[in-house]
Amino acid sequence: MPSFKTAIAFSVLATSRLVAGHAAIVAATGDLGGSGMALGIDTSTPRDGTRRRPFQQDSTRFRGDQEETIGETIGAGNNDVESGTAAIMAEMGSELPQVSPGGELSMTLHQVNADGAGPYTCQINADGTGQTWENIQVTQSPPGDDSRDRDGAATDFPMTAAIPAAQECTGTVAGQENVCLVRCMNGARAGPFGGVVPVQMAAANNTGNAGNTGNAGNTGNGANTGNGANTGNDNNTGNDNNTGNNNTGNDNNTGNNNNNDDEDNTGNRSNNDKRRDANKPAKRNAAVMSKVLRRRQNARDFRRRVTPEDFEAGMYEEEE
Repeated sequence: MPSFKTAIAFSVLATSRLVAGHAAIVAATGDLGGSGMALGIDTSTPRDGTRRRPFQQDSTRFRGDQEETIGETIGAGNNDVESGTAAIMAEMGSELPQVSPGGELSMTLHQVNADGAGPYTCQINADGTGQTWENIQVTQSPPGDDSRDRDGAATDFPMTAAIPAAQECTGTVAGQENVCLVRCMNGARAGPFGGVVPVQMAAANNTGNAGNTGNAGNTGNGANTGNGANTGNDNNTGNDNNTGNNNTGNDNNTGNNNNNDDEDNTGNRSNNDKRRDANKPAKRNAAVMSKVLRRRQNARDFRRRVTPEDFEAGMYEEEE
């Protein structure tokens, strides 16, 4: 018959296997928006106490058969990626946290009691299965000394994890593509405690919609905007070669100073004017000479036909 001490030891062992989680990731957002939380979170759980129930019921602990994957809660048992992600989207909205390569995931960690404290480490799974993980940098962690901090009980703390610059997300979960999983945990001996947050690679999602943004065929439809052939059908509108033909000749008439030839033409007009001006004195001299010669001729004629008597009497009229 087992001793009393043996019974007590068995009871403690059984209880230890049911230790609840002491921290929960209750909110998350990506550097490009979206919102989410950890798998297994029940938003109806009160956050102002430290006891096992109800305050620890949705906190994830990485023990048991899911120690290396996505953990468990005392409220719902083993976490599940598919149903858990669908529940998050139903609760938080249709857009998971949107992250980018080189971006970050910002989280709110609720520390339930003393051993839910930091420091925390984070990892990422690229295919959405939670089977393999790669370490990523934690740029902001909840405080703590060896995962203990009594003063931090029933308190929310910010936690931030950096997304690697070359990160790709290839998972398809709950109808969403380009999904990764981010897992964060502390080192508590009764844990580890923390959670797993589904995220979506926004850049991949957008370029994948390449048909939409990368309708570069439409924005960059250089053929349409840059249909240089159409707008720049400069051969048509800018048949400037045709209208410009007018420039070579007509502009000589309009005096479009754009044509150097015009200036030569206007200059020619100036030369013609100068020539006309230069000819004026010669013309005047010729006229005067003609008049002088005519008067001389008149004088000779006058002398031939006017007698001295007539001249004295003034009976004559000189011709002009």
